[in-house]
Amino acid sequence: MTPSPSITGAALWMLGALACFAAMAIGGRELSAELGTFQILFLRSVVGVAVLVALLAATGGIGQVRTRRLGLHAIRNLAHFGGQYGWFLGIALIPLAQVFAIEFTMPIWTLLLAMLFLGERANLARVAAVVLGVAGVLLILRPGGEPVSLGAIAVLGGAFGYALAYVLTKRLVS
Repeated sequence: MTPSPSITGAALWMLGALACFAAMAIGGRELSAELGTFQILFLRSVVGVAVLVALLAATGGIGQVRTRRLGLHAIRNLAHFGGQYGWFLGIALIPLAQVFAIEFTMPIWTLLLAMLFLGERANLARVAAVVLGVAGVLLILRPGGEPVSLGAIAVLGGAFGYALAYVLTKRLVS
C-alpha cells in the first residue's frame, strides 16, 4: 500500500520544518559567538516580517489583516518572544542535545496552562503524562544531583513562553 499524496506531502513538509529548525539552531549557536541574543532575535524578526509582508503583498492579503483583539495578540507575541529569547540564549550556553531535550517540556507547560486558562480538564492520562514529564525534566536538568545551569533555566523558561503562546493562540482562534 503506497501512502497517499497528502501523507507524503505532509511528511515532506515536516522534514523541511525539521531541517529549518536544525539550521536555525546551528545558525543561532554560530551567531551567538559574535552577536547578543537580542541582536539575533532582531535580525530574525526583521527577516520574518519582510517575508510575511512580501507574501501578503504577493497574494493581496495585506488588506485582510485586522483584529479586534490586539491586546491578546500583543501578549501572545510577548510570550513567543520570551520563548525565542530563552531558546536562543540556551543554545548559546548549553549543548544542543540538552536544549532539544529540555524543549520537550513544552507539552507539559501547554497542558498545565490550557487547564488554567482554557478550562481543559485533567484526566488520569494527562496527570500521569505531567508526572512522568516532570520526572524526565528533573533527570535532564540534574543528572547526578548537579546544579541546574543558567542555559537550562533559560530553555525551560523558553519552553514555558512557547507553551503560553500556543495556549493564547488557541484562545484567539476560539
